[in-house]
This record gives sequence, C-alpha cells and structure tokens, in this order.
Amino acid sequence: MVDSASGTLRQLLRAGIKYDEIDLILYTHFHPDHIGELVPYIFATKYAPGFSRKRPVKIMASIGLLELMDGLKKAFGHWIEPEQDKVILEEIPNHMKASIQMPPVTLSTLPLEHTPNSLAYRIEDEEGNSVVVSGDTDFSLELAEFAKGVNLLILECARPEGKKVQGHLTPSEAGKIAQIAGPDLLLLTHFYPDCDESDLLSPLRREFKGQVFLAEDLMRIPLCNSSPLLKG
Repeated sequence: MVDSASGTLRQLLRAGIKYDEIDLILYTHFHPDHIGELVPYIFATKYAPGFSRKRPVKIMASIGLLELMDGLKKAFGHWIEPEQDKVILEEIPNHMKASIQMPPVTLSTLPLEHTPNSLAYRIEDEEGNSVVVSGDTDFSLELAEFAKGVNLLILECARPEGKKVQGHLTPSEAGKIAQIAGPDLLLLTHFYPDCDESDLLSPLRREFKGQVFLAEDLMRIPLCNSSPLLKG
C-alpha cells in the first residue's frame, strides 16, 4: 500500500482487502492527506480483535519517519507504540536514489521536489511487471527517466491547466513526464476540488499520446502480460 489518507481502512474493506493482509506500507511524504490513517492503522494492529500475522508489517518512508512517530507518540502515548512482532518501521535515504531487494519485488526510490522527505517509488516483480507512484511532485525530468518503460505510471495532477502551484503537476506537465517515460498506461490522481470542474485530459493529450485514465475510488488496474488492463 502506498500512502494512507483518511478513509483508507474503510475503503480497503470495501475493496475486499483485510488490513492485516498488507505486508508493506510506503509513504511518499508526511503531509496529512497522505498519512491520515497511519495512527489508526498502528492502533488497529495493537487493539483490533483478531489481528494476526506470521511476520510484521513493514512501514517504510524517507528519513524523518522515526522522528514523525516520536511526535505522534507524544500526542497519543503508548496507544500507538508499534509492537515489534506486528510492525517494523524502516527509513529510506532521501538524498539519493535507492534500490532495495524485497523478494518477490524490487523497490526503487527517487527523491522529489515537494518536501525534503518526498520519494517516488518504482516497484517491479520478478516477471518484470512494474508500477511507478510519484506521490506529490513538481515537474521532474529525473522522474520521467525513473519511470521509463514502466507498465503503470501513477502521477499526481493536483491542479487544472492554468492554475499551477509550486510542488504539484498540471495536466500538461504530467503529459510531458509521461511522454518521456513511455508507460503502457498513465493514471492521474490527487485531484484538488477545482479539477472536478475542469478538462484535465485535453491539455494532457497534447503532450502524451498514450493510454490515460483519471483515478476513481476502488478502481482496479491489474498488470497482465506486461500491459495494464482497466477493470471496474
């Protein structure tokens, strides 16, 4: 799982996924709209009836994760002290690219311009199926190179065309990144409210000619034969 905004645990249940089935949680950065259910999740691992795992859940993020948890524990006390047989916290360097072998997948990371703790993730399995998740980011040629040849590229697109804010992408900027990266499928997400009333696809398609979708809750995109197919 990548990031956990408010409502994530409920949506997991709606998707038919039990929260104790998750092996790995990655955080792209520490803004509230990305870590909103970190505290409820850790609380659930300690006190929810029936929570049981053969090995701990690993929660990974950039340098700063442990400091964040220390601050949260000052607010919530022992109620969210992770139990080592259930949760392991691990920090990832945020000053350089990293590649971590986590069979059956390889996890690669790229620091991005949003916060000092921002990371993009590339996850690739043993069969070569791959996903890149940008998290929040400004325009980045490094991100485009990082995502080259990926099956599924998930980019934020927080603002409509003409309403650029620093640290976030517009549709045309997302399109430029995707055109360089050449994914099988581009998925846009992280829409601010004014995106609902705006045409996001037209300015994007002037830059990117490939397949693109706008993310919706509970959308499923399986990776099959190196080509993402959209369902639901």
